[in-house]
Amino acid sequence: MNYYNPTVKTILRSGRIGMIACRIAEKLDITPLEALKKFYESDTCKKFHDRSTGLYLYSDLYIRDSFLLEKNIPV
Repeated sequence: MNYYNPTVKTILRSGRIGMIACRIAEKLDITPLEALKKFYESDTCKKFHDRSTGLYLYSDLYIRDSFLLEKNIPV
């Protein structure tokens, strides 16, 4: 059963990107805006937006770590 309207799901998923960017910024010691730009350019972000991957179901830290691994940065 589909409990949420697709628009609501998109809004909730998009709202999390700011928190993911902040987690990346903390780890890399860069500004959240820089982190957001880097995240949007990544394959991890593409997977996050692709509902078929299920990545959006994971925690912000897991997604951050996926991004870091993609960029060959130690977690």
